[in-house]
Amino acid sequence: MAQKGFKKLEIDPEFKTLIRPLRREEYRQLEVNLALEGCREAIIVWNDTIVDGHNRYEICNKLDIPYEVKEQSFSGRDEVIAWICANQLGRRNISEETRKYLIGRQYEAEKKVQRNGDGYNQYRPNPCKKGRHTDEESGRRTAARLGKEHNVSGTTVLKYSKYSAALDAINQNAPELTAQILSGAYKISYENIIALSEMDPQELRELSRRYGKNPLAFARYSESRRSLSADLLDKPVPPVTEQPAIKSMPAYDPDAEVAGLTLTIPSWMSSIDRTKTMARLETISPAARENLREALLSLNTKVQDMLSAIEEGS
Repeated sequence: MAQKGFKKLEIDPEFKTLIRPLRREEYRQLEVNLALEGCREAIIVWNDTIVDGHNRYEICNKLDIPYEVKEQSFSGRDEVIAWICANQLGRRNISEETRKYLIGRQYEAEKKVQRNGDGYNQYRPNPCKKGRHTDEESGRRTAARLGKEHNVSGTTVLKYSKYSAALDAINQNAPELTAQILSGAYKISYENIIALSEMDPQELRELSRRYGKNPLAFARYSESRRSLSADLLDKPVPPVTEQPAIKSMPAYDPDAEVAGLTLTIPSWMSSIDRTKTMARLETISPAARENLREALLSLNTKVQDMLSAIEEGS
């Protein structure tokens, strides 16, 4: 049931980390919109804990703007996490790194929801199921389903699961590094993400401190890591051939930006299809109708500009 006004809500740190933080100009624009138009979207909560709308909640309380609170039913934390990931993946302004991370987290959450759907878990196993093999089969089915939703293969979903787990491990010791990776500022390969997650915590913190906010410092990550390891551990630097799992990154990848855009576009298409199917367009306000029309026309202009640029560059 929705409530209008002001209400003290809880903020769960894990839920909040799944939501892309707004850039400064985006946050300011949201402040302006809320001040001029009021809070039009309800803040979604589960047991009085915010699931969606953290920024609106903060701004509305700061500016004394009434807001609607809508309680949503979930079976538990894993279902909440899966919902947040799916909701965020429908947004068009997330980086490719964040997209991979969210797909991985959504997979792990939905796998747990599926496993516990009949009231069974690791402490109370289902006697009708035969353990590990059944879990693996269920995981593959979940990966295949999510792969179809996000236009990737089931194998890629499983890879993203390892990617997200590695980023969570990095975040425990170097959260500022994780933020740079998810924002897209650091272009680090999958293999190097895994390698970073397996580093000694002190070594990882020192690496993050030393290279700060300079993404170019990671352009030759294997050499940086070898040098750093020698400094911290006071050991001889081993030959590069002894570290086959850590690959040197190219200083410049001409396909990187185009590849990222190509992989992001399907999520835009999915959002448009979902809105077209779920929204009652005949009931939306004139302002919302005009805003959507202008956004779609702007997008169409950008698409035509990009197509022309591709033709000129071919």
